[in-house]
Amino acid sequence: MKKILFIVATGIFTVLTSCSNNGDTVDVSEPVKNIYDIEVINNEKWVVNDDMMVHIRNMETDIQSISAQTDPNYKELGLKLDTHIGLLTSNCSMTGKAHDELHKWLLPFIDLVNELNEAGSKEERKNSFIAIEESMTEFNKYFK
Repeated sequence: MKKILFIVATGIFTVLTSCSNNGDTVDVSEPVKNIYDIEVINNEKWVVNDDMMVHIRNMETDIQSISAQTDPNYKELGLKLDTHIGLLTSNCSMTGKAHDELHKWLLPFIDLVNELNEAGSKEERKNSFIAIEESMTEFNKYFK
């Protein structure tokens, strides 16, 4: 039930914010709180350093690749994401506010990957995957 509520909340948030967000800024003209509680300053995205961004983009590529498949191998994706997360965290060289804000997204993302890996049914894996896709969309709204 907790997963379903998270997925529904994430979906509603995505629909509500997707029309007003394009480009490198986040529209905060209306006081809408994002699900990760990521602070936005002057409508600017937080900069993730290149050493870490490469692993996030690799995760994004793997997610997009699975999304295009008719019979996705979620187990394989989970293993790949675990590998990327390990590389991302072991190469963490960020400090300061950007680092703190990134963790607000990353820790729940890791939980979603764990849920994918622990899912018992195909339907649970699919729902976990949808939440992972939505989480990556959220990442791109607040980080560059």
